[in-house]
Amino acid sequence: MWKVLDRTEEVLAVILLGGTVTAVFVGATARAIGRPFPAAPEIAQLLLIWTCMIGADLVMKRGDHIRIGAIPDMVPPRLRAAMHLVCVVSMTLFLAYVGWLGWKLAMSNWAREMGASGLSYGWVTLALPVGCALMVVSLIRRLATRGLLYSIEPKAHEQEYPL
Repeated sequence: MWKVLDRTEEVLAVILLGGTVTAVFVGATARAIGRPFPAAPEIAQLLLIWTCMIGADLVMKRGDHIRIGAIPDMVPPRLRAAMHLVCVVSMTLFLAYVGWLGWKLAMSNWAREMGASGLSYGWVTLALPVGCALMVVSLIRRLATRGLLYSIEPKAHEQEYPL
């Protein structure tokens, strides 16, 4: 089940990115030939925020986010595990809080139209709580499958290398 969902998310991210590029291209081309398409920037904005949030979850799944390993790599595994626990708890709490605020924002913006496209601005703001929820699930999955010590590290750091 997870493989299907993961693959679907990857395909969706590519489609959304392609849609963003297409919307920008169509908008610019239409403007250049004197037939502006006013909804193009709004559609691009909608697709871009969803692309960013889905992409952030893909990065979370792989553990490819920015990691500064100078201190964690110098300490013993038990202390490193404690540091990772603090990071995982902090990340989960932060994502849950931002997701909650994003949900409230999305619900308050549902009646607001984006202008030329007529789409609800709620679709734009809904990307934040959905992305946060996806990242919390991915973080918990990494923790469950890889353990605390490597729950937030990329795969390249799975083995201890002697100096």
